[in-house]
Amino acid sequence: MKQSSILFFCLLFLISCFESGKDLQKKQEEKQTWILTTLYWQRNFGNCIKTDTNANSRTCSRRPLGVCNHNQLIVTQAEVNLNFAEANALLSRTPDCQESIIQSGILTLSATSNASSENLKSRYLFQVTESCEGSGFVPSANVRLANFSEIQWLESARGKIAKAANAITANGFLPQANRDKANNCLRLEYIDWEKDLAKENVENKVLLEIALP
Repeated sequence: MKQSSILFFCLLFLISCFESGKDLQKKQEEKQTWILTTLYWQRNFGNCIKTDTNANSRTCSRRPLGVCNHNQLIVTQAEVNLNFAEANALLSRTPDCQESIIQSGILTLSATSNASSENLKSRYLFQVTESCEGSGFVPSANVRLANFSEIQWLESARGKIAKAANAITANGFLPQANRDKANNCLRLEYIDWEKDLAKENVENKVLLEIALP
């Protein structure tokens, strides 16, 4: 009888430990989820005011807290290599994009030197604001600021080439053959929302950033 009681209490103790272990694991998972959610919210909060101390000018964009810093002005060698690779892949698929790639500036892109990085850091200041509009940066009628996802696309190799193709297509001073190739580049390589976004950016209907009036 005594031995049975001891076994019973041992079993209860093991069950209790098992349940406590599950509860502890659940609390740790909940804590980790809360931390990740908080970090995600912080990183994606607000808009970004950039101040050029040389020109005494300020601009605002939809870039959130997580990227509202000097890194947005600095180009790394990895970014240069990625731009080159994406442009080369696009050209292989669609040869009519050649002039658009040249006009996009990708081929002359270079990594920011250490000296230039230091100059940029001393010249520009960054400040997070809840919204550009709340800080006085209000777009005019029929104009809007690009959201962060749109900014990322417009500043990618694909976005730069699409903007260049739109600019070539709209330039009536260029030969028709050049404009036709740029139009083919857009038609064959890009889907509708990409063409529309690039076109609206070229026409200044969708802005990467807005200056304070």
